[in-house]
Amino acid sequence: MSSDLRARQEVLRRLTKTDRDPRVRRRAHALLLLAEGHSVASVARLFGTAPDRVRAWRARFLAGAAGLADEPRTGRPPKLDAAALAFLSEALAASPQSYGLPVTVGSIRDRREVLAQRLGVRVCTATVHRAVQRRGYRYRRPRHDLAHRQDREAVAAAENVLAWLRKTSRDAPGTLRLVYLDECEVHCPPAWQRCGNGEGAR
Repeated sequence: MSSDLRARQEVLRRLTKTDRDPRVRRRAHALLLLAEGHSVASVARLFGTAPDRVRAWRARFLAGAAGLADEPRTGRPPKLDAAALAFLSEALAASPQSYGLPVTVGSIRDRREVLAQRLGVRVCTATVHRAVQRRGYRYRRPRHDLAHRQDREAVAAAENVLAWLRKTSRDAPGTLRLVYLDECEVHCPPAWQRCGNGEGAR
């Protein structure tokens, strides 16, 4: 075994210097020490691992240089699947009141509750927040728009009066605009708006 490693010392040296994975560089360094005549037990002590692990690295390397790299890991499945993410996008674009929430501007917690009630998906607030950001949404404080409640003729008449006052008095305010409302009702546009190309942060 040691003779096989000695024949491939140049490969091991190259891996210790050029491989991008620090775990591969560490394992190649351990095998390089074995090739130089150190025992498996001493190398294991030096690298803080078990002798069996060092033997496994040696066997994998002799089977192929790529054997020092870890196999791909699938990782934990996402907590929000494609259906939940699509529903979340719809909930962000819609008014919270359409989901029975007594607010005009929905928060992340509100969206989490909607996911739990409509889809039975129960996740933490941080998970919903990350999903919202990845889909390219950012919170923007809504500007309340009262234009739909204005009497256009009354506003035009008031602006004419203000224009006349500006001409006749030097002390009149420079820019004034009278808003005439027949009811106290506020129209609130969506607070969650998509930014940029929609890819979000990575």
